[in-house]
Amino acid sequence: MNYSKIPEFGELPLKESDPPLSAWGLWKNPALGSLNHLHEIKTLEAAKSEIKTGDRVTLNLPLDAIDPGLLGRQIFQQKVIDKSPSIVNDDIITFNTQGSSQWDGFRHFAYQKEGYFYNGVTQQDIHGKDQPDMNSISAWAKHAIAGRAFLIDYFDWALETGKSYDPLASSPISLSDVQKIIQEKEIRPQEGDILIIRTGKSYGNDYIGVIGLTSSSGYIAAYQQADAATRGSLSSKFEFPGLAQSQETCEWLWKCQYAAVAADSPAFECTPPLDFKWALHPILLAGWGTPIGELFDLESLAKTCKRLKRWTFFFVSIPLNYTGAVASPPNAMAIF
Repeated sequence: MNYSKIPEFGELPLKESDPPLSAWGLWKNPALGSLNHLHEIKTLEAAKSEIKTGDRVTLNLPLDAIDPGLLGRQIFQQKVIDKSPSIVNDDIITFNTQGSSQWDGFRHFAYQKEGYFYNGVTQQDIHGKDQPDMNSISAWAKHAIAGRAFLIDYFDWALETGKSYDPLASSPISLSDVQKIIQEKEIRPQEGDILIIRTGKSYGNDYIGVIGLTSSSGYIAAYQQADAATRGSLSSKFEFPGLAQSQETCEWLWKCQYAAVAADSPAFECTPPLDFKWALHPILLAGWGTPIGELFDLESLAKTCKRLKRWTFFFVSIPLNYTGAVASPPNAMAIF
């Protein structure tokens, strides 16, 4: 760090001329942002404390899981090449890096009013030729993301407590509910953890009959079980479940100093935001340099956590490594 300790939330922005709540200049390696927390000692400690049984769970949806693409994004396409006369095949794939499970990188979302990405990078910087890898995810790929993570299984908790809400609409998850789960599951968050939230909502019996939801259904299960017309309408619908925006939420996230955050919903935070002033994409990505994971496959993870009665685990992710990457499939795995 360029500071002797993490500044208090009330000290943000670190420079008066910078955008609201920004923490530019905090890290000696700005390309990693809050992933600087995951240094060698932290990773070694996490591996020693969390890897006990050897259970492994991957957290990646198939690249072709979402069709049609959400928000008008291009869907996955594959072409299998017959290399005759040799009996050999190649294949060529094309896809939007945000079309399935994904990390949002620091090039993805800027402070909209000010027009700045993390550490003051502009659209002109990104689309220019002088620094083609500025704010790119390639730095994460070379470093790898490896450390302690924990699951907040909000969907399972909501079923147990009788909450009813819609997995295919804007459904805010309050900070108070998240904190209740942390307390009930006896999770003890640590600086540098990766926060993972399983979203999704339970329906009344009428809706369950329409799209076949079960007690284990979240956003993706609901989406995939919907009919073609419903999925078509969802592809352009900007309404997703996720963490509710508020000053208290931002203060808590900053105090906890997570290395990264992720969820199984398309935006991690609920959309549209409850309060645009506290929208998490510009604050986390452009302000703090905190990666946001979206559309992670958390069904098997939730089952494993419940079976082992453990909600913390060792987490590994190696994003795609190419110059100028905006986003990437996570290539993520939990190890117990």
